[in-house]
Amino acid sequence: MLPSCPVLVRARRLGSASALAALLLVAGCGGGGGTGRPDPAGSPSASPTAPAASAPANPHVADAQRFTGKDFGDGQVRQTVLEGARSGVTMTVWVWTPPQYDDPRYAHSDFPVLFLYPGGDGASYNNWTDRSYSALDVVRAGSANGSVLPFVLVMPEMQVSKDLDTECTDLPGEPAVGTFLDTDVPTMVRDDFRVTAPGRGWGTAGASSGAYCAAAIALRHPEEYGAVVSIAGYFDMETNLPQRKDPAVRALYPTALAAQGRAGFPVLLLAGTASPDDVTRAQRFAQLLRPPATAEVSLQQGGQHLTTSFKAVMPQVFAFFSRHLSGPTPS
Repeated sequence: MLPSCPVLVRARRLGSASALAALLLVAGCGGGGGTGRPDPAGSPSASPTAPAASAPANPHVADAQRFTGKDFGDGQVRQTVLEGARSGVTMTVWVWTPPQYDDPRYAHSDFPVLFLYPGGDGASYNNWTDRSYSALDVVRAGSANGSVLPFVLVMPEMQVSKDLDTECTDLPGEPAVGTFLDTDVPTMVRDDFRVTAPGRGWGTAGASSGAYCAAAIALRHPEEYGAVVSIAGYFDMETNLPQRKDPAVRALYPTALAAQGRAGFPVLLLAGTASPDDVTRAQRFAQLLRPPATAEVSLQQGGQHLTTSFKAVMPQVFAFFSRHLSGPTPS
């Protein structure tokens, strides 16, 4: 169990210029969306208002991100408002660590990490943080019995506001959400948590629009990820913003990047048979991927494009990552 709010996660490295710039913020306990506003009532990731975060517990660590605790069952999810040093974007990020993370036997171990993106707009919430998908329950139980690796789960917002859908990409004239998610968030995680280096210990997954984000980010940085899971995903940008038609933006669509053959990771494409469009998208995207990447299409009988169906495949999602990613390693 984490200490009561606020919580400070100690930085792993000192002197990181990007982290120093990113951490010029104070995160309170009341959540916050892309504009620093409180979470709306009823948001899946909303938390009660509490006092502002205190000064760093360790005054010698200048680049420590402030986190607060959000109750979840018998544990807590860490929550912070991250001001991206590279992107200039400010959004909420939630991080969950497995029980092994605080076990003295793992005190000198780095943990595999999963970057997880929700369905919908992902502004002021992330479905992976609660029982919408029950992801935390699956990882906690699976890591306890050895069937699932003890992953650190990183769950950011996807949009700075509900009505500004940049599809986790830097669009001309819009907030650099792509840089926030693929650069600022991983930098913060590596600075403040004991996680493995990018590569075989990193995975990413998403549902629906979050699957687009997971695929796009992994294919933009194929050397950083060891496995990808798409749940009911699509792979061409579906935003209403006109910049989606720019040639430079279209070149960043997962459909365009897949054919380049730069990725070497396995991809699991999950789709429900009651949503034939999802099945078609998964099958077509699998055909676009080039070696050394591999694609596995798995059809969920009777599955629909609904949260209940996404929740049902969570054991399969984490079993896939556990087969393909490396476990904890010596720091």
